[in-house]
Order: sequence, then C-alpha cells, then structure tokens
Amino acid sequence: MMNYKIINKPVFEQAQVRSVSDVEFTEEQLQEGMKLAVSKVDPTLALYLIDAEGKKKFEVRWDDSSELFNGWYSAWDNFTWCLGIVEPPKEQ
Repeated sequence: MMNYKIINKPVFEQAQVRSVSDVEFTEEQLQEGMKLAVSKVDPTLALYLIDAEGKKKFEVRWDDSSELFNGWYSAWDNFTWCLGIVEPPKEQ
C-alpha cells in the first residue's frame, strides 16, 4: 500500500527511466516547482522537480526544510526515508 500520492504521473514515470531535461514547465512551475508526489499523511512532505538556473533538479520539501538532488534515485531515497518517519510501517 502506497503512503504517497503521485501528482504528475507522466513526469514521475519519466524521471525513473530517463532524463527529465526535456520536461516543459509552466510559468508557475518555474517559480514554485512541479509537484511529483506527496505524502498521504503529511501534505507538507512532497517531491518536486524544479528548475535551478536552467537545470532540472529534484527537491524534497518537508515542513520548512528542503533538500536538492541532481538525480532521481537519491531524491527518491530521501523522500521515502522521510515517508518512513512521517508514517512508520505498522507492526505485523
């Protein structure tokens, strides 16, 4: 059972298999970032694709903190680690 919700499925899936350098941003997304996934428990925890001076980067935002990543795997690891803190796996 997924403890996150995918917001932008095409880009979310693209990021896992190839470069996202060709992803087009709206004006708002250039400013705010493109939300790819968000925690179902804590809406302040989200994974974004952002434009950092013309380069696409991933950003994990949680509360008032954020961390930038160049690659999908490191960003995803960080996001899922945060998800585990927000909602620890239930004991069987």
